[in-house]
Amino acid sequence: MSPLPEDVQPPSGWVCKRIDADELVFAHGAGGLEVEATCVDGTQPLPFELTQCWEVTCRLRAGESSSECSIGRVTTRAAAVEALRSCMEHVNRLVRRDGSTDTLTPGAIAGEIDLRGEIPSPTSGRDTTHRTTLRH
Repeated sequence: MSPLPEDVQPPSGWVCKRIDADELVFAHGAGGLEVEATCVDGTQPLPFELTQCWEVTCRLRAGESSSECSIGRVTTRAAAVEALRSCMEHVNRLVRRDGSTDTLTPGAIAGEIDLRGEIPSPTSGRDTTHRTTLRH
């Protein structure tokens, strides 16, 4: 396995699950917590006339169910990497304070992240969409 590029080195306690040209996924070493940035094209409704952007998401998996929260969209891969790093570092601070990931939720993590280069939502200043799914 080749080493990760310098710009996507995760902080302590995190591992890279997937890194592609249009997707970055990191997982916390314990608890099923993931942060992800995915390149989306202009087929999804975006404000302005952008042809692509990066959607940043936080997800918590527990067995067959998962809860996720959209943190927002940014214009560049570099901004997506910075947002993911910010999420991971925020989680690490919360884990140091609380001692575990047991009380963390994607919404709580997303609410604390300041995105640089964020694309404003057409309906609000920040798009933090929460979804819970149960796989059968």
